Amino acid sequence: MKTSTRFALWLAAIVTLALGFARAQTPANLSPDRVVFFTEPNYGGESLIVEAGASVENLERLMRPSNLPWAFAISSAKIEGAARATVFSSPGFSGERLEITRSIPDLYGERRGRDTGATWDRAIVSVAVAGPPRPVAPAPVVVPPGRGEPPPTVIIVQPPPPPPVIVQPVRPRIDRRAAEAIVHRAFREVLDRPADPEGLRTYTDRLIREGWSEQQMIQQLQRSSEARGINADQAIAKIYREVLGREPDPRGLAHYRSKWKDGWTQGQIRDDLRRSAEGRDTYIRQAITRAYREVLGREPDPGGYATYEKAMRERGYTEQQVRAALMSGDEYRQRRGKK
Repeated sequence: MKTSTRFALWLAAIVTLALGFARAQTPANLSPDRVVFFTEPNYGGESLIVEAGASVENLERLMRPSNLPWAFAISSAKIEGAARATVFSSPGFSGERLEITRSIPDLYGERRGRDTGATWDRAIVSVAVAGPPRPVAPAPVVVPPGRGEPPPTVIIVQPPPPPPVIVQPVRPRIDRRAAEAIVHRAFREVLDRPADPEGLRTYTDRLIREGWSEQQMIQQLQRSSEARGINADQAIAKIYREVLGREPDPRGLAHYRSKWKDGWTQGQIRDDLRRSAEGRDTYIRQAITRAYREVLGREPDPGGYATYEKAMRERGYTEQQVRAALMSGDEYRQRRGKK
């Protein structure tokens, strides 16, 4: 057999395998008109596929592969085909709404309501997807996960009318270690402290035996006497010092005082500050300074600071990557050689 013929056969086999793997990631009967929602910006993390004509009235009842609800979890959305989505901030297609007619890599950039500080990042509770009509699809096909990726949750139109039936994955029973981690996270979110032994035991049992969600537990903690006794201004000021290294300005204090009254947790305020422009600037400055001090034992020089600031802003460098870059340099090797 000629070399060119063997190469052509080899190439055809590779293409066939690649196409077969790609087809395995999507149900055969799923409409090409659909919206894919993701838990992380830039279409990363866990994914929820909702085809045109389907809707989810309450994402709190729909569990992700990580055993957490889809409510308050969506950070980006990708439009496929001729679909479009309407998302809502409350169950039952109520509350604030956003029409999505284009792919959005980061919902943090989409302002929500009249308050310019509110965004659509992790704010979606119900969704409806529209698009061209098509024949009703049969029962859903099980979707095997891709390599290293969690399996997507798929919502398809079910036959016959009345309205589409939402296909929910079977909720696996949560193990005690995962439940305890959720409890500790919720206590830090609302009360800014670890869970006490009694609270840990009580809420762990509710997660395991009663099927409580993390959001239900957060809401219960917010109604506790301890949460109601927290001084909002003092808590906000503490978060400002932790995240931005300064006291809150009057405008910022008034903004987050209003959010507190709307039911925001301390964790939500902390995350919102971290994602602000000032929060990103502060994080970058602290990360680079800390890396220089701990790796090279000195303050960053202007040139080095500018280099790593650009890498963190434009290339997504983490503090760990800055440290690794410093440790691969001559200055670090010479410093170790003198010890």
